[in-house]
Amino acid sequence: MRFSSSMALALFPLLLIAAVSIPSLSLASDALDHGLDGEGLLMLGRFHRWMTAHGRSYATMEEKLHRFGIYRSNMESIEAANKDGRMSYQLGETPFTDLTHEEFKAMYVSSGLSSPEPEGEMITTRAGPVHEGSGHGGEQHTNLTALPASVDWRMTGVVTPAKNQGGCGSCWAFASVATMESAQAIRTGTTPPLLSEQQLVDCDGYDMGCRGGWLGNAFRWVIQNGGITWAPWYPYIGYTSGQCRRFNPIVRLRGYQFVQSDEHYYNGVYDGSCFWSGVYVSRACQMVPNHAIAIVGYGAKPDGTKYWIAKNSYGESWGENGYIYLHKRSPTTALCALATSACYPIIL
Repeated sequence: MRFSSSMALALFPLLLIAAVSIPSLSLASDALDHGLDGEGLLMLGRFHRWMTAHGRSYATMEEKLHRFGIYRSNMESIEAANKDGRMSYQLGETPFTDLTHEEFKAMYVSSGLSSPEPEGEMITTRAGPVHEGSGHGGEQHTNLTALPASVDWRMTGVVTPAKNQGGCGSCWAFASVATMESAQAIRTGTTPPLLSEQQLVDCDGYDMGCRGGWLGNAFRWVIQNGGITWAPWYPYIGYTSGQCRRFNPIVRLRGYQFVQSDEHYYNGVYDGSCFWSGVYVSRACQMVPNHAIAIVGYGAKPDGTKYWIAKNSYGESWGENGYIYLHKRSPTTALCALATSACYPIIL
């Protein structure tokens, strides 16, 4: 099976606006001791159910009350934004609803994605140098007019389940691995292998582990390393171990190519707008990317709204079972770097 560059899964950095989630308290005594009114009691009940659903607990009552306050504030903002109705998507509870925007950024945002891409030609092995905007290694661009109206690689069994990066800023490793897993399956017609994000976090000297990284750099390292290994051999631990271990590679690359082209997210088609401190912002994305996700398909809603299907690395309880739908032709979404920083691997 040939791996067509125009049909490839593309990687790109994306600015998500914010994400938060919250734990739980025991309802009656906590509420009464702190004088909550009827509305507060209802919110506390939701908080308690949220904690149960996400397995959250806190070391002290003070920390619980602090997180409940953040949860309540986030939920009030979420409900106000959904009630406004101007956004093309909906917000809701996620695993991050007990975090402030600043806490979420510190834990999950990949600051390294704002660093410049390596200059000059991309490094390959047998295929020779790879130039931005060109096919390589004999790959031919498919006529775009011949592409189907919709594609969802999940339906063909070549996409692994949504994973969770935890409190490590390793989205760049997860997005890179997601596309290598699927590209290998598409290329060979086999089940996608589960590859090791931790090997990239520990060993990729071009990037910064849990402090961030760049997608092209990850592919560059895999090429120079002779491949990337299997996840069961090098399992993810959610932090930089300080030691790079060597295992036999499972997937090898011969090149990679750049495509010229909310943390509270719950469902719908994300168009780059958001509510910030109660104010609607229609062009919320910035030029500097700070998050990476993997595109696994595209399609259109009954009303004609076209979208990309993107696999995130916040676990299956975030968004729509771990996925987010991005407006395909929104100028605002383009500012999120979808049209400027997409990249995909070419399997050896």
